Amino acid sequence: MKARLRRLAARLFEFQTRRLFRARHFKIVGVAGAVGKTSTKLAIATVLREKYQVLVQHGSFNDEIGLPLACFNIPLPAHIFNPISWMSVLIRMEVTLHRPFPFNLLVIEIGTDKPGEIPHTLTYLKPYIGVITAVTPEHMEYFPGGLDQVAAEEMALADAVKTVVVNEDAVPAKYRDRYLERHPHVIGYGAHAEVRWEGDKVVFGKSKIAAESHVIGSHMRLTLLAAAAVAHELDLTNEQIAKGVAKVHPVVGRMNPLAGINGSRLIDDTYNSSPDAVVAALVTLAETPATGRRIAVLGSMNELGPDSQRYHEEVGAHAAGVDLLVTVGELANKHLGPAAVKAGLDPTRFKPADSPVAAGNYLKSMLTPGDVVLVKGSQNGVFTEEATKLLLANSADVKKLVRQSPAWLRRKRKQFPDFI
Repeated sequence: MKARLRRLAARLFEFQTRRLFRARHFKIVGVAGAVGKTSTKLAIATVLREKYQVLVQHGSFNDEIGLPLACFNIPLPAHIFNPISWMSVLIRMEVTLHRPFPFNLLVIEIGTDKPGEIPHTLTYLKPYIGVITAVTPEHMEYFPGGLDQVAAEEMALADAVKTVVVNEDAVPAKYRDRYLERHPHVIGYGAHAEVRWEGDKVVFGKSKIAAESHVIGSHMRLTLLAAAAVAHELDLTNEQIAKGVAKVHPVVGRMNPLAGINGSRLIDDTYNSSPDAVVAALVTLAETPATGRRIAVLGSMNELGPDSQRYHEEVGAHAAGVDLLVTVGELANKHLGPAAVKAGLDPTRFKPADSPVAAGNYLKSMLTPGDVVLVKGSQNGVFTEEATKLLLANSADVKKLVRQSPAWLRRKRKQFPDFI
């Protein structure tokens, strides 16, 4: 029943969105990719605001319901299946259609849970620039064709846009060759790409822009490159790009540095998790200066399909170099942690936890000044942000954690007996 109601709501919202795009003429920047969409989208919007009136969706509601609402700048209703909520949304959409639109540029992320969703979205959403952040394992249980099918889905964005901005570090060369070879205008960004970092400068070919970065991790600095590339394409000056990049700060739940108890430091990366993202976060942890221990709290990675065990074991091998590994969730406890031990981690430095609360309480009693703690995991069934919460030095920083609404907290209380 709910599925049918959702499809009906999606069709109605899509109809209104098609009307919006016929009535309003503004450029659209679309962001697709297996990981990094939200951080990249917000970085792009931040930089483009140096020149344009930018509408950007907040949060990561990028499906058939959330995306149309974002185009109208309407938040997701608390009770989406309530007909009264539908009518309220449709009325607000209708009002927007008959009023001046205060934006001249839309930055939006385009998500997918199964094959065909992005191609369908592109039947009514027509981006001028498309950014592809990554082709890596995602929702693999819904992509039986494996990574090739994921690539076909994400790279479909390229066929709909005038300019493609692609992360050469996270989109394998074989997919770039297959889907972008004939595209008339492709801009690559990455460590050795056309748009890249050289020290504290963003390089565009022979042009260099001194840019201040406030994000941590080389994979997060890629979001600034994407933003700079899009801004350059949309005719921002070097000064505007530099000023905009300096205004980009970590997004909640995505490599966000926070003060921890007992003089420790936290890297909260708990929004979601995938193999490549965990490895990148572990690299950042290893590179982070620390006078104490480097500790990783790693939760299970969801929706990886039949190869889930292999992915967890591969990530576990990368975690063997930490000083202490705490895992959360069945898959992480069963496969990731033991793989780290097999790869060389001292077994006494591996602690499986039944819940994020148990993980947080375990660390709470042992953190010391100089320790750095990376916390990462998927959402459903894992919720490692609740481990972060227990380790915060400042209780006010709870507002910087993901999934703290009353609805999410009720869900966690039902799932974890030790959740308060």
